[in-house]
Amino acid sequence: MPKLDVVADLSSALQDAQTVVIVGRRADLVDGWPLTGLSAAVRDAAARLAADAKPAMGTSATTLLPLTDGGPRSLVLVALHDKISRHLSEVRALELHLALRSVARPDGGKVAMVVALREAGHALGAYAGISRAYPHYTRKTSQKPLLHPVYVHFVTAQGPVQDGLQAIRDAGAAVRLAQRLVDMPTAELDTVAFEAETRKAIDGLPHISTTSIIGDELLTKGLRGLHAVGRTAMAAPRLVICDYNPPTAVGDPIALIGKGLVYDTGGLFLKIVESRMLTMKCDMGGAAAVLGAFVTLVKSGIQRRIVMAIAMAENAIGPDAYRPDDIIEMHSGKTMEVNNTDAEGRICVADAASYIARTYRPKVVIDAATLTGAQLFATGKYHAAIVASDGELEATALAAGLASGDHCMPVLFSPELHTSEYKSTVADMRNSVADRTNAASSASGLWIYLHIDDLDLRWCHIDLAGPAYFDNRATGYGVALIDHMVRALQA
Repeated sequence: MPKLDVVADLSSALQDAQTVVIVGRRADLVDGWPLTGLSAAVRDAAARLAADAKPAMGTSATTLLPLTDGGPRSLVLVALHDKISRHLSEVRALELHLALRSVARPDGGKVAMVVALREAGHALGAYAGISRAYPHYTRKTSQKPLLHPVYVHFVTAQGPVQDGLQAIRDAGAAVRLAQRLVDMPTAELDTVAFEAETRKAIDGLPHISTTSIIGDELLTKGLRGLHAVGRTAMAAPRLVICDYNPPTAVGDPIALIGKGLVYDTGGLFLKIVESRMLTMKCDMGGAAAVLGAFVTLVKSGIQRRIVMAIAMAENAIGPDAYRPDDIIEMHSGKTMEVNNTDAEGRICVADAASYIARTYRPKVVIDAATLTGAQLFATGKYHAAIVASDGELEATALAAGLASGDHCMPVLFSPELHTSEYKSTVADMRNSVADRTNAASSASGLWIYLHIDDLDLRWCHIDLAGPAYFDNRATGYGVALIDHMVRALQA
């Protein structure tokens, strides 16, 4: 797939470019300031297109230019809305992703992309959105690989964006890493391969120690829930822990927990409807987001201890599959009566959160999971659902969403109302709600918290089932959101 890079110098981006892509608010494009530095032919064509443009989410306009000496052959103009609603981000990562995924495919030569921003600080999130439009993974044999480079140049009314380019590059690369991992089928990314990919992603980064708890060793560590979910698969379940602990770290550790279900059949609650099981390779989207964010944070040299843990398992069926009515003692010490083997993600994440919280004593735990279909009913395809144990942490997540372009919305945190959904007559709790109409997305997130609620910590759950994967493609959602959250907590 194409090389993607961000450059401060427009002339280097334009050199030998066969296609020019110009992106910005329609009003700014009509005003003309984003077109500075382009040839007269490109400026004139862009001005005509902008005057007639009617922005709509995921659309663009294209015109052909006559080939001149060293000039481009085609122009793609993407006119963004001049105004957006308060629950969308000025960064425009989603608009950029939706518009660019169907245009400017670099099979016809080098692409130069000029992106007009209102603020230079929007560049990182915007580049993450652009990166989503150029995913890595493909197994098509009927098309030649798209190998020509795409160079992105950000500009504001005050001039080109020149600072922080390496951080912007790192964010885009992490998004594409997360996309590639989620797009890989389980035949290529079982738990063994996922651990190998995780270790490869952090290889060479400083101050990281990595440990793995695999297979029956999970039982000796009290991670009986994670073991139960993954024990019947061909590749053993595991908890992979990456501890970044720079010698000058300040403050208490921050824990990042990712749901890494490499495939979810539903277990003995088999997803028998065809559409329910298809795409379940995406059920490790939370883990991919956590890994991508962890890499960007470490590369930035952040001075905070960060412990990342990925609960990896395949919820398969077989002679040793865990069953409805089984009672499992979780790492927290609480007993769980299984009433739904397709509510497995929370079991894995709760065990991981409990183990990390009790071992490393962080003051903040952030987990990310493609946890529920109910999330889409609650907050839609493009906004993750946030469940947080305190208002300040919830506000941090919402602000990080707007700053990064990874949209999110809060849902209820109310243990008083929702804990009863898990009532069991024979154990401390069941693992699935009794009433799916009673804020199921909120209650499902709460289940994780119930396994760390006895500890002195702050907790935020990100249910990204919708935004992490749609139209049969991973988006890399969550990398920028978690990155921005941790940086805000560091400040």
